Amino acid sequence: MAKNKKKDEKKPFIKTKTKADNSVEVTVTKSPAKTATGKILVWIICAFTIFVPVVSLILAIVLMSK
Repeated sequence: MAKNKKKDEKKPFIKTKTKADNSVEVTVTKSPAKTATGKILVWIICAFTIFVPVVSLILAIVLMSK
């Protein structure tokens, strides 16, 4: 039996449509977690979520000890 292969289509990441009332509708066609930019953004958010509170606590401890 032949295996079914998915066609890797190059779809745009963001599609915009203009409605009749001149409002713009934006749709995301790919999951941001599956793109390189999305993965980088997720890691940056995780790093800031973890490191900013830790660094601020260390800074507060150092300033309080003076």
